[in-house]
Amino acid sequence: MQGNIFICLNEATYKGLIPTELVAEHARKSYDDEGYVVEVLNTTFEELGIDNKIKFGEVIELNIKDNKHYVLELDCSWLEGEVSALVSLGNGLSYPSNALLKNAEAISLILEYSNSVI
Repeated sequence: MQGNIFICLNEATYKGLIPTELVAEHARKSYDDEGYVVEVLNTTFEELGIDNKIKFGEVIELNIKDNKHYVLELDCSWLEGEVSALVSLGNGLSYPSNALLKNAEAISLILEYSNSVI
């Protein structure tokens, strides 16, 4: 399975909680013995990357201008407001911090900083 979007997150956002719009579909949850959701847990982008490793592979860590950035692949909805919430994470920030990327753009960014992949 492949996602429909890539995002390059700065370290603060990566370590921070996912936006409210992503919680229903992407947050970690605890379940009771019958499989019903008991609690929706606070979830960071870092945890989301771990949870999505089987679907999308490893989160790619880059060192860009002495700052850590993380490229994640996600499957997000325009209809549910998830993509709009991701777009707003980049408001007022310089590229590539919290920038949404299409496949070719993500590949280009990774190749540009491939010598810095940790």
